[in-house]
Amino acid sequence: MKVNIQNHEIQLEKIDGNWSAPILQSLEILAKENKYILLQTQNKTVEIQCTNFDASTKTVTLLYNNQKYNAKITEPLDELLKSMGLENALTPKVSEVKAPMPGLVINILVAPGDVVEANQKLITLEAMKMENAIKSPAAGTVASIEVKPGEAVDKNQVLLRFE
Repeated sequence: MKVNIQNHEIQLEKIDGNWSAPILQSLEILAKENKYILLQTQNKTVEIQCTNFDASTKTVTLLYNNQKYNAKITEPLDELLKSMGLENALTPKVSEVKAPMPGLVINILVAPGDVVEANQKLITLEAMKMENAIKSPAAGTVASIEVKPGEAVDKNQVLLRFE
């Protein structure tokens, strides 16, 4: 089901199951206050609570009749990219992680084949007597580790590669 909120369409999917019949009707947003959205269906008015919002994935978690629902927000640009077959065009693609500065590899926190999330710590690098966490710039799967603990690295040296 799609809902339009201020020129943003929301694709709603129930977590763990199917939608109940009354909410599948056409919806009109009557009001938004704090964490609540007031929707008008053909049969009744429904108050839905927003319990979580993640701007990076454009998703919200909604609570309706004590059941949780995921909502994915799609903007007109998202629909245009999808119609052109470019729905993943705005998703950052990373093939390798490089050392941001010269230093010494202290610890490697992942292994080849590991699936990592964006901002997950990958490697600890010591530079100028300070430990620096090298984090993943995007979600992906580690293909190979190009360094070893105790190894000195130069700036822009490849530390690991993604599939």
